[in-house]
Amino acid sequence: MVQAGIGVTVLSEVSRSLIPPDLALLPLHPQTSRRLVLTGPRARPWHPAVRTLADSALDHLAAAGAMSGAQAG
Repeated sequence: MVQAGIGVTVLSEVSRSLIPPDLALLPLHPQTSRRLVLTGPRARPWHPAVRTLADSALDHLAAAGAMSGAQAG
C-alpha cells in the first residue's frame, strides 16, 4: 500500500535496507525504542511458514546486531 501511494508505515532502522529506492524515508525525532515480539501457540508447533518467518526475522536481526536475549517458540 505504501508503494502504491495509499499508505504509510512505521519501521525500525534495521528495515532500512529492505526499502525500495523509490520510497522516501523520514526519520522520526526524538528516537524511541520498543521491544517487538512474535507470538504463536504454546501448546503445539508453529506452522512451518510461521516458523520460517520467525527464523528469518531472528537471523536478520542478529545480522544487523539488533538482538538482545531474543528467543522464539
